[in-house]
Amino acid sequence: MLLIIFAARHPTLKLRMLDRFLVTAEASDVEPVICINKMDLAKLENVQRELKLYEELGYKVVYTSIVTGLGVDGLREVMQDKISAIVGSSGVGKSSLLNALQPGLQLRTGEVDTRVHKGRHTTTEVMLLPLAFGGFVADTPGIRTLGLLEVDDEQGMDIHFPEMRPYIPDCKFAACTHQHEPACAVKWAVETGNINPLRYESYLRISGFKEGRYERNTDKRRAERNPRRRKR
Repeated sequence: MLLIIFAARHPTLKLRMLDRFLVTAEASDVEPVICINKMDLAKLENVQRELKLYEELGYKVVYTSIVTGLGVDGLREVMQDKISAIVGSSGVGKSSLLNALQPGLQLRTGEVDTRVHKGRHTTTEVMLLPLAFGGFVADTPGIRTLGLLEVDDEQGMDIHFPEMRPYIPDCKFAACTHQHEPACAVKWAVETGNINPLRYESYLRISGFKEGRYERNTDKRRAERNPRRRKR
């Protein structure tokens, strides 16, 4: 199981990064569970409204706070007798949450830098820890950027967006990228409200079809890093 942890606040909840984690889990055939931590810093109904889309897609979402104890027992039940990998950005409270789940682990914790609203790395290596209530958990270092090594370019990115799967066979072209092709069933589903436009935009950005922070065009990055020498 891939336990994807974000903070409700400090650092900011980034849904585009969440989409990348979910694509990675889908491509790796690993069950993803979304955990929104630090719920003592935000109103539950506001965060639930923001995550409603993912719950409607069938993803399990757990809301937790180590300050109030919200959701900690429920998260134990989710992780019981499973091998879980905990991932998330620095500062979302991964180590603190593990300490609350199983007192005695005494994992080192850190604070969020208030100047840039990013966490400081406290976990520096992957550790597989046994859980007293059953199962194991892998605590991983905080992530600032996330690549997509598990995604097969030939298979396509669209198959890893569950809301797109029912429409892919109905596209006119077998290799439809759902970007500019005519008679695209996925674009039709976006226009009619059957696919959320924000998730569609994430698909375009992750695929490299649209400029954005998480552009996946590795050839462009390589060209920028290694500019050609001028001819004499």
